[in-house]
Amino acid sequence: MCKYCRAILKLWLYVLVINLANITVAYSDQSNTYKLFTELELKSTETELEINQNWERRIEGEFLGVDDISIKYVSILNENEKGAIVISSGRTESYIKYKEFIYDLGKQGYSVYIHDHRGQGFSGRMTKNPEMGHVWDFDDYIEDLKTFYTSVVTQREHKKTFLLAHSMGGAIAALYIERYPNDFDAAALSSPMLEPSTKIFYSDKLVCGLVGITSRIRNFFIWAFGWEPRYVGVKDAPYRNIPFQNEKGEKEHELTQSQIRYKIFRDLYEANPTVKLGKATNHWVSYACDAAKEARDNADKVTIPVLVLQASQDTSVTAKGQNEFCKNLKAGGKNECDGSHPYVIEGAFHELFIETDKYRKPALTRIFDFFNRQ
Repeated sequence: MCKYCRAILKLWLYVLVINLANITVAYSDQSNTYKLFTELELKSTETELEINQNWERRIEGEFLGVDDISIKYVSILNENEKGAIVISSGRTESYIKYKEFIYDLGKQGYSVYIHDHRGQGFSGRMTKNPEMGHVWDFDDYIEDLKTFYTSVVTQREHKKTFLLAHSMGGAIAALYIERYPNDFDAAALSSPMLEPSTKIFYSDKLVCGLVGITSRIRNFFIWAFGWEPRYVGVKDAPYRNIPFQNEKGEKEHELTQSQIRYKIFRDLYEANPTVKLGKATNHWVSYACDAAKEARDNADKVTIPVLVLQASQDTSVTAKGQNEFCKNLKAGGKNECDGSHPYVIEGAFHELFIETDKYRKPALTRIFDFFNRQ
């Protein structure tokens, strides 16, 4: 062999091994264990048809929540189910936003139940302005969920029943499993609102306290003179169809990095104007702060397995609140968050269920793995 041939051959083999290793890593990173639709597939009419055909199987219903507020819900049942999943959605959300995710859950063999919380979606409002995000008492959300569970979900026998929640729905879910520990077999909380983010430089707890004071003062005038609630911090803040990005190519929001999933969500809301919701009221923010604190402080009451997913680039809720929840849960000595702390999706924005494939796949994979272990 020539003088330099052996060295060249070794170098070539070394480069080949490195490239093969990189290919293996890339394949592993892009693995799709649960065969979730990709963003590219979502652009095809075949995929849209498949998701819509599943949606056509839905059963729509209604029940009366606290103070006889109409609560609308949807269920999609699987005959040979491995269990049932009850979804507690986030603020401003309606069940129509969950069409793709409900398809994913059904594909894994689950029956799905989801209701629109009071004051949003297709459910009844408590203010004259239907786009005002409001609730008179955060406990009403929990009691509505209890009624949903008792009067709808339990009317069919399920092998297992899981609670799956996002954002505001995560705070509702945490309080629910603290108060009613025997209803669900496990709970997965995605970007749970265990401390709202004020998005300003002051302490979130201080801002929550100040909003609480102003809200309670205004509540007196609401009670005494029939005043209407008002948007927090501003006079008027109705629903806005915020574009994915501006003319400069800069993102106009901090919810998701998936342009196609964001467009599908916004288009659904434009086609169903009833579900449009604007900013929250002072009252809602005050009670949401209190509810999040209660959920954190009482985490040690949770006895069922619980998974907390944390988006590292979340600006809607704080990681601090989620970390404190898991810390308090573990300190109680009876349980701990799956993995002993929140499972962090690095680089992800708040809405993991409609994020890009890069962040959505690991989030949903973790959820399905977690439920499969129960």
